[in-house]
Amino acid sequence: MPEKNTSKTTRMSIDISLRDHKRIKVLAAAEGVSLKEFVIECIKEKINPEKKPNAKTRKAMGDARKGRTLKAKDISDLYKQLGI
Repeated sequence: MPEKNTSKTTRMSIDISLRDHKRIKVLAAAEGVSLKEFVIECIKEKINPEKKPNAKTRKAMGDARKGRTLKAKDISDLYKQLGI
């Protein structure tokens, strides 16, 4: 039976170097978020692996970053380029 989403929390304690702690605090402050929010965002992919983009989406994202996108004058032009 799947776990229900609840608002219960628990405390977690980890040992890290003072240098790393300071660096994480600076990065969190630069993003305007709390240390907790920053760390959770950093590990989000590991704790929610089902939310990773699939291969088709990753390819589309890579193509977009490389400028391989369609440019259309209007919707009719876009449909024509897509073959629909």
